[in-house]
Amino acid sequence: MSFRKWFVVIGTTWKQKIDAIDTSNLLVSYTLFDGDASSDIMDTATHHIKCISSANGGSVYKHMCLIKCKGDAKVTNDFINLSKESLKNTFKALESYAIDHPEIY
Repeated sequence: MSFRKWFVVIGTTWKQKIDAIDTSNLLVSYTLFDGDASSDIMDTATHHIKCISSANGGSVYKHMCLIKCKGDAKVTNDFINLSKESLKNTFKALESYAIDHPEIY
């Protein structure tokens, strides 16, 4: 199943396009584009997220991001580390909310 929707990402100036949602395989893909944050480096950032069941009854969260740079621009290690930290903090907040509110799932 695939849904396409355009909207402005809350709290930033990037726009986001949902590329695909596959609920049966627990996959989602989305692309960030047309923004001013890091716009001197990044043209787009496409995220692919997958959740996989683990043997202990939990799940494994996998997140891959493909960055398309503008021209000859290069992504620095500082940029990568800042992005990883931001994604990690977002995941922890979502995980905490899900644990505190199991009735919504």
